[in-house]
Amino acid sequence: MPRDPYANYNRSHSGRSTSSDSIDQPSSSRHHHVDRSRRSSNHSSSRASRSRGGHGDTSTAASSVIDPNMPKWWNDKKKAARNANRSNRSMASSSRHKPGAHIMSDESIAKARLKSGIDYGVGAHQYYDEDSTYARKVEKKFKGSGGSVAELKDERIARGITADEELQGRKLTDLIDRGTLAVGACLILIVIIAVTIPVVLISEEEPYVALAAPDPPTASPTMKRQMDYWPIYDRLVNIAGGDEVLSDTSTAQNRAWNWLVYEDGFELGASKDHLHQRFVLMVIYFISGPWTPVEGTLEWGSPVHECEWEGVFCKDVEELEKELEGRVDELMESGEDNGVKIDVPQRVINELHLRQRLVSGEVPAEFSLLYYLQHLDLENNQLVGAIPTPLYKLLNLKTLFLEQNELTNVDAIGEYKFLEHVALGKNAFRGALPESFSNLKNLKTLYLHTNAWTGQVFDILKDFKSLEFVDIAFNEFEGTLPTELGDMVNLTSVFLGHNRFEGNIPDEIGNCKKLKEFQVDGLFDVGGKIPTVLGQLTSLELLKLDTCAFTGVLPKQLGNLKNLTFLDVSSNSLQGEIPTELGKMTNIKTLGLANNDFSGTVPTEFGYFKDLEKLYLQNTDLSGVMPQEICALRSGNDTKIEAIEVPCDVECNMDDCCTMCGR
Repeated sequence: MPRDPYANYNRSHSGRSTSSDSIDQPSSSRHHHVDRSRRSSNHSSSRASRSRGGHGDTSTAASSVIDPNMPKWWNDKKKAARNANRSNRSMASSSRHKPGAHIMSDESIAKARLKSGIDYGVGAHQYYDEDSTYARKVEKKFKGSGGSVAELKDERIARGITADEELQGRKLTDLIDRGTLAVGACLILIVIIAVTIPVVLISEEEPYVALAAPDPPTASPTMKRQMDYWPIYDRLVNIAGGDEVLSDTSTAQNRAWNWLVYEDGFELGASKDHLHQRFVLMVIYFISGPWTPVEGTLEWGSPVHECEWEGVFCKDVEELEKELEGRVDELMESGEDNGVKIDVPQRVINELHLRQRLVSGEVPAEFSLLYYLQHLDLENNQLVGAIPTPLYKLLNLKTLFLEQNELTNVDAIGEYKFLEHVALGKNAFRGALPESFSNLKNLKTLYLHTNAWTGQVFDILKDFKSLEFVDIAFNEFEGTLPTELGDMVNLTSVFLGHNRFEGNIPDEIGNCKKLKEFQVDGLFDVGGKIPTVLGQLTSLELLKLDTCAFTGVLPKQLGNLKNLTFLDVSSNSLQGEIPTELGKMTNIKTLGLANNDFSGTVPTEFGYFKDLEKLYLQNTDLSGVMPQEICALRSGNDTKIEAIEVPCDVECNMDDCCTMCGR
């Protein structure tokens, strides 16, 4: 690279004449005839200049070329100037000592500087052709000045200008090349266009509407979940029924395994204590589902703890231990016959309520893996067949509701020795009640209605002293109503109608003081006199004895049933006058006495029935005039009367009082 030429000027021109004759002399015809004394003078001047620290001091120049406080491009220029200085000095020395060397005039030096691309600015390099306009202007300036090049030297050199002074006052365009400026201008133009076009397109007539957000990408297996794949498999393979079952892609077990690894937003690890529990629930779901969703609830499979799912209720294991009353060890040893059981988590499922979820098919045997389950409600679904044998291993089960399905077999139900509530109504059961029922001595609630059960049901039930609610209506049970009914002192509701029972209602029923509902209807072979002891059951709210074979008079003791709201003895063979004591049943809402042989008149005391809604007296031998006290119940805007039906022999205004007459 060229060196700084100004150092040579200082050395070669110090002490020389500055006359115009020497400048105009062509460098090509000039020979080196300078005497020794003159060269000596020049060298002395150069040494003096270097000793004063001027620009001719090469040692100072070499050490000051690189300035760490200046940009890289500035230091590069200084290096170039230093190299040019050394080169020119070498050339000058050579020209002085070689015979025939030409002595360059000031004009020639200027032309040489122009041709070599060196401009006057410190460190600035401009490259021009020899015939360029700029070169011609400079040459013309030299020739017209009448002076020497020394007089045209950059005065900044003379005063030793620094880099900071050089940069001070210069324009930005002097420091940045044209290519950089062009690129920057293009970028600014692009930004302006990008901002302007959308603004122009948006107008009041067609307001800008943001595009809809795209659907989020579907989840892909993460490396972490892939790492959990086989550890989770190892945790599940035993309770899933073995490798063949869990690896079979057509099974619900395989589906539940892959769901746990890749689809479950809860992302359980293999070490979680409730992994088994969550797996079992999803197996049940994939076997029986899809289910009818419940609006506003967390459905099964939601990315929360399974205890928060719809129909799933949990307890802390410590609370469960208290309820089991010392049976914890027994429970912990339970499981399937092959010894398979799931881990007991901190929050255990104790209730599953899947009523009306349209769970279909056979009852999944996987329910049995939840061996700590206490309540199972599968009412009103589409379950068919028999209860699977493994399901009977739910030794802790207290409640089993299976009503309104198409189940056909519960032969081993006696295995639930702690069962307290069982509902099997509205299924497809036929035949005698399974003998294992006799083991359910802790039963409190029994729903067997609306099936085709047969046989002597009370041969089994007569020893169930804890029974509170019994509904065995609409079956084909036979036999008599046993006196042992009186021993079931905890009974609150008894529904025995529409079977094939015969005989009488035993007087022992009077011992059931807690009885609130007693329904013995549609039993054509049950008759005799209505027991007067029924008047002692003061807790009764419903007494339904219609469509049987009762004879005699209606017991006046029934008037003591002040909590009674429903009394129906219609369609029997009762006779005599209606007891006026019935007027004390002031809470009665429905009174059915129709289709009997009652005689006499309608008791005026019925006018005390302030909450009366329905009164059925038709098809009897009653006569006379309907008491005004009864008709008054229908007057006014606050009347509750819906129907007053009387025999046509009773005079009654059909517009203001009675609603219909019959026979």
